[in-house]
Amino acid sequence: MKGWIGWILLGVSLLLVAAGYRNMQPEAVTEDLSRTAACSGAKSCVLMSDRPGIVRTDFVRRRYQWLTSEGTIVVACRREFYVAGTWTCTAAPGAL
Repeated sequence: MKGWIGWILLGVSLLLVAAGYRNMQPEAVTEDLSRTAACSGAKSCVLMSDRPGIVRTDFVRRRYQWLTSEGTIVVACRREFYVAGTWTCTAAPGAL
């Protein structure tokens, strides 16, 4: 019985590592979501470029820094369940 538990834990660990690695890779889907979220709060907001100035990713989130007419906006995108689920993005003023 102990042998099965070890193999199950190994399998779960490998799945989490693979999902985390996938989260760390920047994708066009989350970049598009962040572009939309960067100016979602202000009517007069305009993006100054087509691509974010800085992109930082880690195990559970992706952060994008956008230069807008309202100033620098950082958009953080996270999955619903850390390494699985749909992406949601929230914007806040500031810099990375």
